[in-house]
Amino acid sequence: MSESLQDQLLALGVADKKKVRHAKHEKRITAREGKRPHIQESLRETQQKGLEEKRARDQAFAKEREAKRLKAEKLSQVRDMVKSNEVERGIESERVDFRFPYGKKIRPFPVGIDIRDRLSRGLLGLIEVDGAIFIVPKDTLEKCLERLAGQKIFSHLAKLEEQDDDYPPIPDDLDW
Repeated sequence: MSESLQDQLLALGVADKKKVRHAKHEKRITAREGKRPHIQESLRETQQKGLEEKRARDQAFAKEREAKRLKAEKLSQVRDMVKSNEVERGIESERVDFRFPYGKKIRPFPVGIDIRDRLSRGLLGLIEVDGAIFIVPKDTLEKCLERLAGQKIFSHLAKLEEQDDDYPPIPDDLDW
């Protein structure tokens, strides 16, 4: 009885050759289909990962583009505020140098005497926009710096020295 079940069924006449071939064919197809879903699932997973990565790249690019747009918009607002609140330097023939720190150097900036006094008292400030330095009121300068928080931009506002109120006044007739 070493014959297979199919051979035995053929010998008994219960099955014919056509049914045996059909059964072998069905067995082969079911075996192959068992492997196919695995391949299709891995292909589907790979495609899904690719789509997720593309979505993540697109979102990062959109965030970067939005950040650049906001930065440009804020810089444009600062330009408008500076242009509308700019203080003139004064008459050219009466200008004197106002010296201020610019990076590691002290830079002269010719302005009128009254403008120099207001700059040194901190009532006016300097801000650099698009490579040009402008004189603006203190409140405008603070608004500009608030808008440009985190961006590198030059500004100068004189800091007044704090007077010590703890000490009594020195008499005028005191001789040393």
